[in-house]
Amino acid sequence: MTEQETEPGKTLAADLDIEGTGIHSGVPCRVQLQPAESGGIVFQRPGGTGLVPARWDHADAELSDRRTVITGADGARFEQMEHLMAALAAHGITDVVVTQEGPEVPFLGGGSKEFMEKIRAAGIRENGNRVKPLVIDRILTLEDGEAVLVATPNDTLRLSVGVEFPGTIVGSAAFTLEITAESFEKEAAPARTFALAGDIEKLRQAGLAKGGNLENAVVFDHEKYFNEGLHFPDEVVRHKIIDLLGDLALLNRPLRGHFWAWRAGHRNHVKFAHLIAEEYDLRK
Repeated sequence: MTEQETEPGKTLAADLDIEGTGIHSGVPCRVQLQPAESGGIVFQRPGGTGLVPARWDHADAELSDRRTVITGADGARFEQMEHLMAALAAHGITDVVVTQEGPEVPFLGGGSKEFMEKIRAAGIRENGNRVKPLVIDRILTLEDGEAVLVATPNDTLRLSVGVEFPGTIVGSAAFTLEITAESFEKEAAPARTFALAGDIEKLRQAGLAKGGNLENAVVFDHEKYFNEGLHFPDEVVRHKIIDLLGDLALLNRPLRGHFWAWRAGHRNHVKFAHLIAEEYDLRK
């Protein structure tokens, strides 16, 4: 496929309602997803207020600490949508309206597994929209503190991630996945978010992780995991696939390329999305 070619847009075949608790706020949250014929993925408040496209130019890197945050000109703010965005991207959905009640998207099981299942159950259909894939045709690099992110040409969407937690049971780990709905659902979507045991109290003092528990998050220290069991032996690094895919979905285009992220978090991902968008002039 050349960059000039387009492909059919996709949306949900039916409305979808998801309820749960926010990982950071600890309060009940709800999202309702409705099919859309165009317009990309858009978040709004009930009644159609606070409309904000889930797009790179509405994502704030400085606010995106431990979760991704998008904001609108009227002050509307939506948080923690990256796991839902990853599921939408894995299913190839390009257009949907998300009505969010509460400060963040429900956290559910801590990854994208439940979102993948619910989207598949609702069904997916092509809409009348045509979308132009973003084809990476050159090497792009971002070094941001300890994080390094690279994009290189590839015929499919492939993600490679790496983490380093020296002196802990996780240590250094890397994982690569070619993204399809099937591969993502099997190899990455069940992987839960994670935290160092020593950081949890600091997070809560900062108003974060109030809804976290050992069911929806992997907790570890220098010698052990605190969970009774892991979904994958390398669950921590596999969760980074979810985060990277969800944040790259802010580019609002189907992607063709190999994207690499080492020691990176949401702030770095958002900065990288901005760099890619500017390189390919996506404001047009």
